[in-house]
Amino acid sequence: MRLLPALLLCLFLAVPALAEPYRVVEVADGDTFTVEPRFGGYRAKVRLYGIDAPELRQPHGAAARRFVINAVLFKEVDVQPTPQGKDRYGRIFAIVVLEGGAVLQEMLLQAGLAWVYPQYCKDCKKWEAMQAEAKAQQRGLWARKGVEGKAVPPWEWRKSNINLRPARYW
Repeated sequence: MRLLPALLLCLFLAVPALAEPYRVVEVADGDTFTVEPRFGGYRAKVRLYGIDAPELRQPHGAAARRFVINAVLFKEVDVQPTPQGKDRYGRIFAIVVLEGGAVLQEMLLQAGLAWVYPQYCKDCKKWEAMQAEAKAQQRGLWARKGVEGKAVPPWEWRKSNINLRPARYW
């Protein structure tokens, strides 16, 4: 019986740690950034779950990074890790919610600065609809610029530009 109160106390003390606010301290590109706990602690690299923004060397890559900088740099965010855990570079897959409840992934999709990443985003119908709307409205990377200006998804661009990728990711 003494074990139950101890377990409840541990659970009570653990919950605030999960809800700790994080502050974005660095933005690498349109879908990756670094956060640190507001009250101190270790920094973590976050990879936005379910979307893929253009690489920095791609058209609209710098615009996607600027968008994320304006939206979250030095601001508090709620980092919601997903069951996928971490990627091969040690970045935490997460859904990121800004103050006021806006979801960063949705903001990028609505602005036309990211794709839904079909390989990693299962059951993302809402996000696919946001992407389709941005495409129909010709926002961001969906702006029509002739045949040569066709938007190339980052996962395809990385395959054809393997020598242009950085030597290491984080």
